[in-house]
Amino acid sequence: MARFFSLLMVITCTACASGPSGEAMFRPGPQRLPTLRAQGDLVIATLAGATVTAEPLTDKGLDAYYARRPALVNPFKQRQKETKGPLAFILRIQNVGRDRINFDPGQAMLVDQQDRRSAALSYDELYSLFSEQRESAKVLRALEETVLTNLLVVPPKVDREGLLIFPPLDPAAKMLILEVGSFYIGSAEQLLLFEFEVRRAP
Repeated sequence: MARFFSLLMVITCTACASGPSGEAMFRPGPQRLPTLRAQGDLVIATLAGATVTAEPLTDKGLDAYYARRPALVNPFKQRQKETKGPLAFILRIQNVGRDRINFDPGQAMLVDQQDRRSAALSYDELYSLFSEQRESAKVLRALEETVLTNLLVVPPKVDREGLLIFPPLDPAAKMLILEVGSFYIGSAEQLLLFEFEVRRAP
């Protein structure tokens, strides 16, 4: 039950990922892994056989993401205007090698500077949050088509992308690591740690 009520904060919390100084923004920080580099708002991992990009999305970014998919509604726009939205990242995977890529989104985590960890929301958790909203069938369809919740298989020479959605972290968070676990190129597991600084608007 505690996990469920913490998830409700995605929709109803008035201080999600923001402090007294204003809305939280995420910018790439120094990357500790040599395979990762920052480019604008993105962090890019260049691996043997794959390129993986992580990009944090603001509310406006989510609007733009769904605007490019006019057949889908934006599920995260259904909340009340005075509340904050979830933490959303778009993950892009380009398989440029010969081996199949396997990724389990259920193993993705957000970790702050005090090692507070938050798992990506599962489909069941998203269903619990969104199934009673108006136009729930359209909302759930959009979640199924855009949010990464099930095992993702990317064949050679194919690109895939989708959203990772997280509940809010502690408002005191100053640094976040998007830890993409259970990511395999062939049989080799890869270490992916995308690092972001948290900045707050005045």
